[in-house]
Amino acid sequence: MASQSGTTSDINTQASASAPAPGITTSRTTRDGSVATSSDPRAAPTASTAQKLRGDASGAVSGTLGSVQAAAGAALRNAGLEDKGRARMREEDERLGAKRGVMPVGSGRRMEKGEGEGVE
Repeated sequence: MASQSGTTSDINTQASASAPAPGITTSRTTRDGSVATSSDPRAAPTASTAQKLRGDASGAVSGTLGSVQAAAGAALRNAGLEDKGRARMREEDERLGAKRGVMPVGSGRRMEKGEGEGVE
């Protein structure tokens, strides 16, 4: 009899080995002295080039959606929608700062404006 090499436990073990570990954070001191922290494993210095490129693409989409969401919230005078959009943009700014060591242009203004909110 031939044995099955692709059992469920083998597949789960392979999936967990290739999945990023939860709770790992990347912190980096930027040129201006602030500390940028990201829990995105694609921002880590040990990430492969393909992972970093995927992170950049998904980050660009997320940042753009956050910008549109914040603009729509401001136009509709919906503070909750605007805050969610700004939080999304701040999260992407933190990821980029942790990855490159330089905070994106304009991120300081977003940080000041949403200072009373917690960023997760």
